[in-house]
This record gives sequence, structure tokens and C-alpha cells, in this order.
Amino acid sequence: MSTTSTPLSPLKNLVNDKIIPYVFKVSEQPMLFKELMHANMIYNDGMNLEYNMKGFRLRLGRMYAVYFILVLLIATPLSIIFHTQLAKIDCHALIILSIVSTILLFSSFTMFKSGLIEQVSKKLIKDAWKNHFPHFDYAKNTQKVSTIYANAIENGIKNKDLQHYVITKMVD
Repeated sequence: MSTTSTPLSPLKNLVNDKIIPYVFKVSEQPMLFKELMHANMIYNDGMNLEYNMKGFRLRLGRMYAVYFILVLLIATPLSIIFHTQLAKIDCHALIILSIVSTILLFSSFTMFKSGLIEQVSKKLIKDAWKNHFPHFDYAKNTQKVSTIYANAIENGIKNKDLQHYVITKMVD
């Protein structure tokens, strides 16, 4: 099996191997079938995962620490490179630049947080998928299962019959 290396592979490895385990506390317990169905539907519908997803806990203090370390790793070299140009700018322009920089700093944290939560959620869903649907490919069937689960809720299928209902509909 050959692995192709992309320019983003080291970054993805850093995020998956170091940042996510440091920032999130992931439950050791496997996800229940109903929880998988609910999480899969929420993920596919693009809804807020942070408060609707079970199986992980966000360590906000650690997330702030990682984020600000990453910001410093980017901002410090940039400020060193552009120091002479920044020193010559009018103070009023610097005030506006600092306001824009502050807005970007806090809005990018929200995107950073959402991106990490989405990655953790997708990983948990894929792991639970392997447990509950070992014979069905996740990428091919995730939308179909989401639709089937929504129909099951609409039709009032009971929790004890949910797994049978979903698998039967997937095979049809």
C-alpha cells in the first residue's frame, strides 16, 4: 500500500496526532446506535456539533493555549519581517490596523474551534460506523443513513426497532 504525501499531510498529522488529543477528552465508551444516527444526521445537515454531539469534551483552556501559540508562530515572523514598514506608518492607520487584526484574531478562533470540533466529530462518527455498520462504506452511505434516520423519526419508530429499521432500509 503506497501513501502519497501532500503538502498538507504534516499539518494534518500534527492536528490529528497532537492537537486534537491535547484539546479534547474523548470517551472510551463506544457510541450507541441511536447516538450514531443522531450525530450522523447533525453532521450531514451541517448543524452545530459542539452542543449536540456526545462522546467528547472540549478543554477550552487548552484550545486557547494552542490557538495563541499558533497565532504567535505566524505573527512573530511577520512582525519581524515587516517591522520597518510598520514603523513608518501613520499612527491612525496603525490604530485601524490593530482593530482589524483584533477582529481577525477573535473571528479566526471561532473558525479554528469549529474546524477542530468538526474533525473530532467526524472521527467519532467514522469509528462508531465501523462498529455498527461494518459491511457498509461510510462515504457511500452516510447521506442515505441520515435520510433513513430522519424518516424513522418522522414515522415514530421506537428505539428498540431503530437498528432493524435502518439496516433493512439500507439493504432495500
